[in-house]
Amino acid sequence: METLAYLPAIELAKRIRSRRLSSVELTEALLARIEASQPSLNAFITVCRDGALAAAREADAAIALGKDVGPLHGVPVSVKDIINTAGIRTTWGSRTMMDNVPNADAIAVHRLKQAGAFIIGKTTTSEFAHKLMTDAPLFGTTRNPWNLRYTPGGSSGGSAVAVAAGLGPLSLATDAGASTRLPAACTGIVGLKPTLGLIPHSQVPDGFNNFIHLGLMARTVADTALMLDVLSGADSSDPHSLGVTGTQALAAISDMSSDSLRGLRVAWRPLVGNTMLDDEVRRACEEAVDTFRAFGCHVDLVETPVENAEQAWRVLQQSNWAARFFDRIEGLAPLLDPSFAEGIRAGGAYSGQQITRATYKRTEHFRTVQGWFGTYDLVLTPTMSRPPLTADHAALEPIIIGGLNAGDMRQSWVPYLNLFDLTGHPAISVPCGWTNVGLPVGLQIVGPWYGDAAVLRAAAAFERARPWMHRIPPHVSELAP
Repeated sequence: METLAYLPAIELAKRIRSRRLSSVELTEALLARIEASQPSLNAFITVCRDGALAAAREADAAIALGKDVGPLHGVPVSVKDIINTAGIRTTWGSRTMMDNVPNADAIAVHRLKQAGAFIIGKTTTSEFAHKLMTDAPLFGTTRNPWNLRYTPGGSSGGSAVAVAAGLGPLSLATDAGASTRLPAACTGIVGLKPTLGLIPHSQVPDGFNNFIHLGLMARTVADTALMLDVLSGADSSDPHSLGVTGTQALAAISDMSSDSLRGLRVAWRPLVGNTMLDDEVRRACEEAVDTFRAFGCHVDLVETPVENAEQAWRVLQQSNWAARFFDRIEGLAPLLDPSFAEGIRAGGAYSGQQITRATYKRTEHFRTVQGWFGTYDLVLTPTMSRPPLTADHAALEPIIIGGLNAGDMRQSWVPYLNLFDLTGHPAISVPCGWTNVGLPVGLQIVGPWYGDAAVLRAAAAFERARPWMHRIPPHVSELAP
């Protein structure tokens, strides 16, 4: 069962199509692992046992009848619980939404189903995806399978844990300021934030100023590429997607040779608006950068200061929360995570001029980052400035790096991430090492707009040179029923 749980989605789909594996067998195995894991890992808010088994039976019947099937036919996937799923409650991790059942799927969920996948459950998130941890009043705390004392990061921590712990090979998440790449780094998996609009987001209330991306989580780069191929392409609901064609990312990484990256110009930026970086994280990332040098890339250490994007991000995101909740905050506050309520109140205090200036600053950040790609093909950074925090770390408390107070969590832990949400550039986190106590470390690879295939090719080359699939979280052995 453990071997089955860790097979890539591509291999699972192949076995289901060839009838060497039934979708029902796979689904029953994953459901058993989910049930066994919930008391310790707590990765799911809603488990779709009956619906998943019914879909698995239909998938097996379609194969038996010789029907044409999609590339993810019969593969169970999980979906972050802020993404709409028809007939399955979508709670946003909030007691205020605990009975919310959408009547239609988000576009991305619809496309997963068109490809033959079905939903096994909805994964945990901080309330309304507002913070870098995964705990909420509705469901409690989600924990890291590498060490239960630690957080898987947030806000898509449940999705990351589901993939890392073998509770399903793929998870659909979101990334507005770190929410896919940080949990991926904390749990030792792959997390992709594609170019803004490459996967249409049909739920955001402001399609034009949006910087909330759909995020993809998998254990392998190839699975991530397949998922991108399934989900990418224009939809009328998202203005950033108009004119965008679907990707062929899986094909782009399948024909790579050992010297496919030779000659690429690569910038290594250990600091991006921050001044502190944990020694173990730096060491793991610099070893990863040496791998790119071994590929034949021309790698430059770039230490030109970059303005931290957190201030503009905070104004834009908190004012977004306030637009939705500020007029009801006094009545809602007793039901909300205190850090979310505080963010709503802060957003309600911003003036129109402050919000507009933050929008101007977002444009400045875009032009700065876009300028990097006049010189470089790729940019490498750490995914996070220090290893995972403990699961009980309060969102509004400062973090410690190298024994020193580093201040605000979002400003000092993930400056590498919220910058590229504001600018829209594609960015992926891949595992690049482990700390002395066995916690994962992530490397971020960033590319130019619509350079998603190039980012995935670099990630695939790194995966071949420094594989991580054989690394299984130590807590997972306890999951077999």
